[in-house]
Amino acid sequence: MRKAYIFLFILILSGCNRNLTVEPENYVLLYQKQSLLDSLVGTCSTFLIRTVILDTVNTVGYQKLQINLNAKTDGDLSSVEMFYYKGDSIKTLFSLNGISQINNTNSVTSSSPEDKTQIFVRLKLYSSVCTGQLYYLKIRNVVINGIK
Repeated sequence: MRKAYIFLFILILSGCNRNLTVEPENYVLLYQKQSLLDSLVGTCSTFLIRTVILDTVNTVGYQKLQINLNAKTDGDLSSVEMFYYKGDSIKTLFSLNGISQINNTNSVTSSSPEDKTQIFVRLKLYSSVCTGQLYYLKIRNVVINGIK
């Protein structure tokens, strides 16, 4: 009877191991800035917008982009947007709006431009509550990986 339990235990473990193995995706580092990218500070009566040029990133051959970032705000109407230009139009890679999306998002997957293009980040700081305090919006540690 003891051998049956041991055999059952080994069978369960081998089945679990098979389910845990996942084919790794092919991530390639395309851009990295491991420090403060930009920061906005203002009162509730101001609406601040700043656009930062990240760099020209070669995304040729990549179907998707994985963008890792650390962004924080206390302005409830603030937003963070990453985009590029294609012709005369803006193509958005991602857009985070409000405290809950900005503060709780560490990674975003997006379609790739599949071109060598300049990537921009637009920060908008705004709050609907006026308490007299200063509000902030910060973005740091931006990493863009290409996924084949």
